[in-house]
Amino acid sequence: MSHRLTGFALFAVIALTACGRSVSAPPAIGGYRIFLEEGFNGGSERITVRDSASGALERQLPLGTPAPDWSRYYTVTPMAGSARLTALDPSSGRTIAQATVPTGYALPSLGYQGPTAGLSPNGQWLALTDNGRATTGKLVSSFLVGASSLSGSFKTVRVDGDFAFDALSDTGQNLYLIQRMGDPNHYQVRQLDIASGTLVEQPVVDKREPGEPMNGIRGDSVADSQAQYVFTVYAREAGPFIHALPLDQPFAWCIDLPAASGSDMEEQFHWSLAVNRAGSMLYAVNGSSGRIAAISPASLPSVGRTAQLALNPGHSLVAGLVTEAEAKGARIGGAALSTDGRTLFALGNAGIVVIDTASLKIHARILEGESVDSIRLSSDGHWLYAAGAANSKVWQINPSTGAVSGEVSGATNPWALLWAAPK
Repeated sequence: MSHRLTGFALFAVIALTACGRSVSAPPAIGGYRIFLEEGFNGGSERITVRDSASGALERQLPLGTPAPDWSRYYTVTPMAGSARLTALDPSSGRTIAQATVPTGYALPSLGYQGPTAGLSPNGQWLALTDNGRATTGKLVSSFLVGASSLSGSFKTVRVDGDFAFDALSDTGQNLYLIQRMGDPNHYQVRQLDIASGTLVEQPVVDKREPGEPMNGIRGDSVADSQAQYVFTVYAREAGPFIHALPLDQPFAWCIDLPAASGSDMEEQFHWSLAVNRAGSMLYAVNGSSGRIAAISPASLPSVGRTAQLALNPGHSLVAGLVTEAEAKGARIGGAALSTDGRTLFALGNAGIVVIDTASLKIHARILEGESVDSIRLSSDGHWLYAAGAANSKVWQINPSTGAVSGEVSGATNPWALLWAAPK
């Protein structure tokens, strides 16, 4: 991982799938835990923890919020007259800490399936929401904010109107909320000072266009490692854009993304984001159109470099997948960066494309012709994992060579890779 990928032109034709045929691979190398979302709509969704070598199911987790490094996993369990907030060790299932919170509060949802939200980027603060309640004829939204260690009490903040969680600052002092404005896709971002429990008077807007109304449907979202920004893709009829929210600041940037047609909402849901470990570069790549943008947070609101990639020449969108955008919304794990930031792995229409971040050109194709729904680099950077729901496959890939090392067996319709880490 400390050097550029080499030799792809050779191995791509001998080690990977071609013409839509599946790779015949041995069991994956052991020593890793794979965290997956398996199943589809209708009650079969589940979050599983599997051994990389045997594919054995080590445990099943309820829907919850993971810490950024997956050292903790938070769940809320309703009880008689209250609720139990629990911090689990997701690797062992051991309970680390618990707290009692008022009934009706839950971990925030960002509007698509997968792990819920509520944590600050550094993992030190946690927010819960009651999802808004009608009180004396008006809607009031309430939030609980406290230390993620669960060692102290949570502060209750209430605000009149229909508000939903957006982000929480690393200081635990500012809660960013989505204020719904009647039309389901029309909203404002508001900053709430937790100490005083009051909203900052002016909405969080792009300084260049303070009067422009905000609208769109939330897609992929990432926070940079320095917790300076939360980046979120929004799909809208006028075309996709990235909402760049600097935490502890009363403004944001709205960065338009290239699109062939602003009305193609399905294509817009194929945007995926990846940020390097230094937080100095953000990449947005569209697995359907092949458009890619490289954005430096230090140069906002400039988009920086863009390119048009031939993600899958000769292939069309995989037909019949139950994990298509109209069924699932934004992909979880649509792009991943190597630890040195020199290589971007991204989902194409079929398979995975390997992109050199210096030139924004494709170096190779992995699992070409395969149906792949999600990718994730292991926390130590040694392996790239890929999941495909259509064939119930999870592949283990050497990110330095692109060779498929093996398969993780046992998963049923795995459509999202949530985490992978050494034991």
